[in-house]
Amino acid sequence: MTDDSSPLSDSTPPPEWKQKVHGRKRGFITPREKIWLDETLPAFRPPAASSREEMLALLGADPTKARLVLEIGFGNGQFLAPLAAQHPEDRFIGVEVFQEGMAALIRRLQKDQTTNTRIHPDDARVFLREGIPTHALDWVIINFPDPWPKKRHHKRRIVQTELLDLLVERMVPQGLLTLATDWEEYALWMAEVLEAHAGFENLAAPERFAPRPDFWQQTRFETKGVDAGRTIHHLAWRRR
Repeated sequence: MTDDSSPLSDSTPPPEWKQKVHGRKRGFITPREKIWLDETLPAFRPPAASSREEMLALLGADPTKARLVLEIGFGNGQFLAPLAAQHPEDRFIGVEVFQEGMAALIRRLQKDQTTNTRIHPDDARVFLREGIPTHALDWVIINFPDPWPKKRHHKRRIVQTELLDLLVERMVPQGLLTLATDWEEYALWMAEVLEAHAGFENLAAPERFAPRPDFWQQTRFETKGVDAGRTIHHLAWRRR
């Protein structure tokens, strides 16, 4: 039995999470930039904590006022960086495996002197299991995840029932889950997975998709999708 106020004691990922994390890991990053990233990244790593209150306190925030926000797959940080700058009272954690994106986000945070954001450079599912206390996250953001359009690759998609099971454990009651994609088939997939899960309710009901939110920050992924003639689908769900 595990303590409800701490991360799961069994740190061994389930079998389905032992699969390779697919996609680009490095990008256009020179050996010198790689050395710089390796030296700089540790200062941006999230602290280990056994509760939401402890994590926010370690991040220098008031646990009674601040939100703990997680973006899964922040790309180059074009959404996360301005959002964090606009909400200095909150604390943000971005998870990404793309090294060029990590470097870009760190540079922007340093340039803007934004100090409320941390970075975890690995699989988001394992980090949720091992690095986030239960009932800790106020808001989880998943923007433009890789759609893996080929049917044989659908198992690689991040939005799966197993992820939602974990988010239910790691989010606070009434916590917000927002998603966006420019692939219609993937939007329908995400909606169907969420609709089948008892732990979440659709804030846009009776509609399936939500309008573009007020907090939205346009990124190059959105621009690329719009230029290709694709519609941006937004989803807004709440943890029951």
